[in-house]
Amino acid sequence: MASEPLPILDALPSEPPRALLDDPTYQQTVAAIRAHLETVQNLPGVDQFMQTKSLAQAFFDELNAALALYDKLIDHALAFDGSDKTIQCRKGCSNCCIDLVRGITTPEIINIYHHVRPWPDARKLFEYHRDSAEMFMEIMQAKLHENEFSFGGRDPRVVESHVEYNRRNRPCGFLDRAAGCCRIYPVRPIACRYFFSFDPPELCSPRSESYLSRKTRTVHLPEEIHKLLLEIGHKLGFRPLNYLSGAFCGFAAEVMKTKPITVV
Repeated sequence: MASEPLPILDALPSEPPRALLDDPTYQQTVAAIRAHLETVQNLPGVDQFMQTKSLAQAFFDELNAALALYDKLIDHALAFDGSDKTIQCRKGCSNCCIDLVRGITTPEIINIYHHVRPWPDARKLFEYHRDSAEMFMEIMQAKLHENEFSFGGRDPRVVESHVEYNRRNRPCGFLDRAAGCCRIYPVRPIACRYFFSFDPPELCSPRSESYLSRKTRTVHLPEEIHKLLLEIGHKLGFRPLNYLSGAFCGFAAEVMKTKPITVV
């Protein structure tokens, strides 16, 4: 299921206006994204990934081409209604990079893992994300009632846990804190791409009294594209945890045993 902005935030509707859906540039970009992802879906060996732990280089090339086009689609959508003139997000601002990123799909986490696995600090990244995942799990477990073992994804306690995690102000493990920039920017999650703020950066900090009422804008993937990503994930043979730290650790430890993906 697609990640959603927290319902308690004052976000503008994420559904694109009819005029944008009918816009030729929007339609052409969506079609190009779909073409790249269909190529990924039909690559030989995708359905054998869990056995081989190998993928064609085209898997990463085509997926990243689709993600780059999604960035262009977002830029076009924001310019289409003039939102780009009032968006406050700028390079170097990392106030939202303490957020628990939800809605991670299988192709995304494979792409991220493949991107960072060769890094000399990959082990430290794994350990940091493991600790982040454990923190979130502890927050959720503290909200369980007596004799209750878990709660569903639509339970309001998930959102409460999300907000409480954000309040801990723990930076994302992929954040370059000195530069205030994302170290995995080209392969960053879709959920990190589509979220924007109309309010000054200081209001985006969980420490701000206006944090839960700040004005935001989202530009979600078209439903047909999100569905295609889920279909690719199903073909790959596993489903990651819904949030970035848990997905990264789970894939690294349980699927790959921390070994690199073989590119053929």
